[in-house]
Amino acid sequence: MINNPLVKKSLSKIVEKEHEETLKKRFKEYYPDEETPEGIDNLIRALNLPQEDIQHIANDIQETVEKTIIPIINALMDGIETDEEIAAKTEIKLNIVRKILYKLYDLKIANYKRSKDPETQWYTYSWKFDEEELVRQINEECEKELNELNATLENEENNMFFVCPQGHVRYNFDTASDEEFLCVCGEELVFQDNSDMIEGIKQSIKLTKSDLDSFNESLQK
Repeated sequence: MINNPLVKKSLSKIVEKEHEETLKKRFKEYYPDEETPEGIDNLIRALNLPQEDIQHIANDIQETVEKTIIPIINALMDGIETDEEIAAKTEIKLNIVRKILYKLYDLKIANYKRSKDPETQWYTYSWKFDEEELVRQINEECEKELNELNATLENEENNMFFVCPQGHVRYNFDTASDEEFLCVCGEELVFQDNSDMIEGIKQSIKLTKSDLDSFNESLQK
């Protein structure tokens, strides 16, 4: 289950958040007077990152999920409870194991119990992975994505769109009419055939449904 693409996609949020914070700092340095976008995709677009930087982020996310986060979760699922034991089992540095465990805790898919050694007075943290919560979150995320895709599809199918030849704006008919079919740059807006976009959305809906069905079916095996 843990190697399912939807699981990896959900776990990617841990690493995406780190990159998002880094990109936010860069955006504030470049554009101190502008409002900082939310979300890694919006930041990438706002910063107009070169393809090599985008690929580097994607590679780092994939590698961290597959080589760090998943081995730690597998150790938890095997009944290994303490950070020291997980580090020994996975050969991942202890500070990284602790960092990932607390990020899993922030996502509510890992929990811990704290106990105190009566002799040393040291605290021990025993960790557990919450598989049911992860499954619930994945289903919730996919349902939300499907709702958004269906809403987008409905909007694309039920509207006519006009665009600036220079790519500045994209308006539906009512807005384009209000603007007298002119872009803010002065160019005349042209009708956009969005049939390819509609087909792409339909394919995304089909793929998301298929992935979710396969995921839930795999849980029954």
